[in-house]
Amino acid sequence: MKKGLWITVLLLMPVVMFIAGAALAQKKLPKGKIPPLIGIATGGVGSAGHSMAVAYAPILQKHFGVPVRVLPAWSAGVNLSQIKDRKAHFIGGAASQSMAVDAIVARDFFAGHEWGPQEVGTVWYNYPCPFGIMARGDSTIKTIADLKGKKASIYMASPAWRLGLEACLAFAGLSLKDVQTVEVGGYDQCARAVADGRADFTYNAPISTVTIEVAENPYGIRYLPMDLKDKAGWERFWAIRSDIGGTVCNTGVKAARGIPMADSPFVIWTYKWVDQDFVYQLAKFFSEQHHQYQALHPNLPDMSFENTVKFKDSSAVIPFLPGTVKYLKEKGKWDASDEKWNNEQWAKQKKLIALWDKAEEEANTKKIRIDYKNKAWMDLWGKYSSEIPPLKARMK
Repeated sequence: MKKGLWITVLLLMPVVMFIAGAALAQKKLPKGKIPPLIGIATGGVGSAGHSMAVAYAPILQKHFGVPVRVLPAWSAGVNLSQIKDRKAHFIGGAASQSMAVDAIVARDFFAGHEWGPQEVGTVWYNYPCPFGIMARGDSTIKTIADLKGKKASIYMASPAWRLGLEACLAFAGLSLKDVQTVEVGGYDQCARAVADGRADFTYNAPISTVTIEVAENPYGIRYLPMDLKDKAGWERFWAIRSDIGGTVCNTGVKAARGIPMADSPFVIWTYKWVDQDFVYQLAKFFSEQHHQYQALHPNLPDMSFENTVKFKDSSAVIPFLPGTVKYLKEKGKWDASDEKWNNEQWAKQKKLIALWDKAEEEANTKKIRIDYKNKAWMDLWGKYSSEIPPLKARMK
């Protein structure tokens, strides 16, 4: 398939309900193990994760024999609301582990009175995702230090994305105060704003569908290197985004290959209160039916059993859900050290929820408005939440 046609197919994939599911079922699963309709919350149209979910959804539907619906949005808050409203059951694409961390620690808008710390965990590994600073190919910008005074295209719906941008700026000793900002409506629009000259740079994943699109603009694109040996730079980065590592990009558009940049793994994740029998069935599906869906998108091969185990041992920050743990135990890939680490992560979440309750009580007593835009509240919540050290990737 020619590149232009492949891009068009990815961009035009609709928000789909696969209504023929029951008729396509290969076998009947135990009653009560799966819902009558499966909802998959994803990132917005134009993201790699949304395209991946649209690609594997028909296989999921055929396997379980029920309709499957893909629900895109450019905010983890919207994705989680879809699950809380019982419209979706899990976040199945274009939602990074960092987004889950922000929900767990009640960062940014999750620190609003309607949210607070969320109890969430991993269903399955999704894909590795290098992220870096992208500029237009004809610009004079060659390093992150060159960004001072330049225009950054940003969107406000994703605190994880915005903190990734801030961390990259901090790598060179800069902050958002050192640049101009051009606010747009979504992640894909950030990249397009750079391509059409409205902005000079943005924070972007080389594997995104929109990146494949903008790389074809007449001026090209460029990624700015983040030297993996620059310890001071990475310490500044980790002070803002402790759950992301670094990598030399070997995937995505040609302009990104060989460039050192941030590495933000994406996972399939959901709430702990979601039916764990269903989570077990999902984990089993993603593992044992991988051969059925892996060829349907360039990044779907990453969702293998082997990669999920590797992620567990070397990159996991948030805990694995009980249903997934049950499956990994059956496959002999869950030991006592895994159990200890996982239980510790769930305990941190419980502690954060208890700390939130105490912070709320003090705020109400002192008549402090519980609003993430209210500095007095954020200072108070910061005092309580600091009892939990920054969440970092596991190294088994």
